[in-house]
Amino acid sequence: MERISPNRLGVRVYLANCIAGEPGVIVGYDRSGKAQVHWPDLYEEMGKDTFHALDTLVRDESFVVSQLDLFDMDEVAA
Repeated sequence: MERISPNRLGVRVYLANCIAGEPGVIVGYDRSGKAQVHWPDLYEEMGKDTFHALDTLVRDESFVVSQLDLFDMDEVAA
């Protein structure tokens, strides 16, 4: 399981013990270091944002930027 870096916002993640549905997105951190994750497929009543310890999250490896030709390669950071 790949460790989630605590300084990366926007990382798409799943809960380690529940890899189903749409991945969530890390949108922030609280003072204790837990990640605030936005889950787009949760019902509004359940709350869209939840907090999780970093070691309970798994990075979504299925997301790939496949259309790099849309960008001027001089503008893409290495």
